Amino acid sequence: MTQADIDTILASITPERCTEITCELVNVPSLTGNERPIAETCVRLLRDAGIDAVMQEFEPGRYNCIGRIRGTGGGPTLLFNGHMDISFNGDEQYLPDAPGYRTQALVKDGFIHGMGVHNMKSGVGAFIAAAEAVKKSGVKLKGDLLLGFVGGEIERHSVLDYQGPSYRGGGCGTSHWVRNGGIADMAVVGEPTSMGLIHEHVGSVAVRITTLGKPAPLRVASHGDDAIRKMRVLIDVFDDFSADYSARHGYKGKQSSVHMHSIEGGWPFRCNRVPFFCHVFLEFRVLPSQRVGDIPQEVDRLIAMVHAINPSIEFQTEFFVTLPPALAAGNATIADHVRAAHRHVVGAPPQEGVGMFLSDAGHLQLYGIPCVNYGPSGRTASGKDNWDPDIGEHVSIEDLTRTAKVYAGVALEVCSKTRAELGLPVLKAPLPETPLAACKHGGHP
Repeated sequence: MTQADIDTILASITPERCTEITCELVNVPSLTGNERPIAETCVRLLRDAGIDAVMQEFEPGRYNCIGRIRGTGGGPTLLFNGHMDISFNGDEQYLPDAPGYRTQALVKDGFIHGMGVHNMKSGVGAFIAAAEAVKKSGVKLKGDLLLGFVGGEIERHSVLDYQGPSYRGGGCGTSHWVRNGGIADMAVVGEPTSMGLIHEHVGSVAVRITTLGKPAPLRVASHGDDAIRKMRVLIDVFDDFSADYSARHGYKGKQSSVHMHSIEGGWPFRCNRVPFFCHVFLEFRVLPSQRVGDIPQEVDRLIAMVHAINPSIEFQTEFFVTLPPALAAGNATIADHVRAAHRHVVGAPPQEGVGMFLSDAGHLQLYGIPCVNYGPSGRTASGKDNWDPDIGEHVSIEDLTRTAKVYAGVALEVCSKTRAELGLPVLKAPLPETPLAACKHGGHP
């Protein structure tokens, strides 16, 4: 395939079509645990483009969308992976009142606003636009282009009373798929990277730390033991612990982090009782140079800081998230093809680095699939780096369209080559002689 042929196909990818697809995706609510409607939408969009697509149930009522453009044979299988579930319903109390927090797309001043467009319906929309252009071009590729649009990726996790499908995320859709036929030679994950090439990223470990007191009515409060008051000691030392953790763990110019993301204590409906339990919830970011298994020692270190002040406070711990980091894939073939396609479309090399976010790349790597992250979202209308909380989720239509062209360029370059041309393993074992073949050679079946 010549560069002129590729450019003709890339030219068919228009801002209008990329906007149309992405807005349609945004307009379908798809909170973690209720992915069926968005999976059905993705299946329809792919089938309308002439692409084979099926629904894959990974939990009762929860679905992935799996699409495939089949090659003629002898080539690789390239996977485009993106999640369909989103962070919020859009009607949660205390969310800012801005179009980027609503499940209804708004096109304004060159941006699409709407819940999920940043993370990561714009990536899914760009994948669909790219696949549609490849399919409609009629080009015959040697390899397969595989499309895995998955549910259950958002970091929502089961802990305490927060149970059920809405609290099972963290990659359960992709994990199911790679355990059930999701085979590929390489992959691009379309997380929001501002069109940067992210070839490794952090993992995550979350822990609940609990201290207990003793209940008592307020009229005899001194007979009780205030769990919130005891937990205040940990809260007071946490900032020092967090700074120390970050300082001790650096990698390629990035520092690890730990944050306290939630606190629960006492019963809000029981005003006249001494609180006799208190939970704090911490999340540790784990750089590619760190081990998930080392984090319990970090929690012990934090508790030791508390005991240096008050050794009588006892704590219970529960680890409820363990997600591995994605390890370096900067030298992988897929990274080189993304670099080349980006340079061709944009006219300059992409920015590269370590991602401080999580993605399904970690799960894909566990099954031997080299993968990188590259997606459209991240440029903000206000100029803030990657995210503006006052605006909410939005994506540049220019970046969306250019990303779709990069995806199409990667698909055309990779899938037009043989496995040998890409340096992939080629099975060279001779075929066994069948009974029919033996008969043709004068043998007996």
